[in-house]
Amino acid sequence: MYKQYTPSLILSRLRLIVGVFLVTSLVVILRLFYWQIIAGQSLAALAASQHQAQVEIPASRGRIIDRNGLILAASVPAPSLWAIPKDFDADKNQRRALAKWLAMTPKELDARLDDNPNFVWLRRQVDEPVAREVLALGLKGIHQVREYKRKYPEGEAAAHVVGFTNVEDRGQEGIELAFQKDLAGRDGTRRVIKDRLGRVVEDIGDSVMPVDGRDIELSIDSK
Repeated sequence: MYKQYTPSLILSRLRLIVGVFLVTSLVVILRLFYWQIIAGQSLAALAASQHQAQVEIPASRGRIIDRNGLILAASVPAPSLWAIPKDFDADKNQRRALAKWLAMTPKELDARLDDNPNFVWLRRQVDEPVAREVLALGLKGIHQVREYKRKYPEGEAAAHVVGFTNVEDRGQEGIELAFQKDLAGRDGTRRVIKDRLGRVVEDIGDSVMPVDGRDIELSIDSK
């Protein structure tokens, strides 16, 4: 025996189906609106902040000269090499070549890379040719940053007066220590966006330029 469907019953069921469809569509639309409009900006800001970084622009340390203008101490550009070990990728021959340019054994290189998965210094303040050869290897996870290395043209002749700096370019003895603040200057900064490999892909905002240290002229004659 077949059930009779009256027009009113059919209409009510159609209304129910249409109502369920409309409610479901409304829920989907509201969720899309939330994620794309309301939460979209905050999520985008969060993603951007995770890749933003403040990079220092090192100032050049001032010179130390004698009363005749002879340079006793000066800073020269010296790139420093660093790595993200978890991104590092090289075959045996490439590792051997890298170790050679860094003046270490392959075993020492492996130990250095095992020290921290996110950041390790490979060699601080190397000569420009060394940095070029290392970067020419094209190894993933290897980067460089500009630093300065202190040079003393007169060597030991004025060392007892001039003093010296450490690898961080801070005075440790003599004039280098006594006039640290004047010689050091003030580093600048720049806001950048980095990719997951630590490479700068974009500058954002205004940069603060470094203020180089001032020269210190001594009253002595080093000759």
